[in-house]
Amino acid sequence: MRAPVLASNFWTTVLWLVITILLILLILYLIWFFTRKRRKEERVSRAEAAQPSPILPTETAQPAAAPAEAAPPSPAAPAAAVEAVADDLTRLEGIGPKTAQVLASIGITTFQALATADYSRVKQALVEAGWPYMDPAGWIEQAQLAAEGRWEELALLQERLKGGRQQ
Repeated sequence: MRAPVLASNFWTTVLWLVITILLILLILYLIWFFTRKRRKEERVSRAEAAQPSPILPTETAQPAAAPAEAAPPSPAAPAAAVEAVADDLTRLEGIGPKTAQVLASIGITTFQALATADYSRVKQALVEAGWPYMDPAGWIEQAQLAAEGRWEELALLQERLKGGRQQ
């Protein structure tokens, strides 16, 4: 007669243990669910705060030239200098410092340059660097948003990416 009672107590204990574990998991899920919106908002605000501002080139001290020798500044010179300022490509999901160096070796140092880059050229550079498994398609999509200054959309896209690829 004692065997059924012991078995009953064992299964009752197991049942309560399972219920307790499920309740803990439910509580953890609810905490995650209600805090993820706040984390999204924080990421978007950080992306907006980190928005690159154009850096104007500083003038270097040059010896004074005679007025006849001084050439008038070209109106296109400041715009070209602003474009030459490199962006931080590591802000894009899937691009680390080493990958940014590989991109810089083929002349891609700005979001705009990456957004308009030829996919096969970038892929070939990655293969030559020893990373044939990397796919730059996600980087190009992110770079288009960054080049256009669409930081909120970029942050939302980056939440869906892992290593620069759609999850």
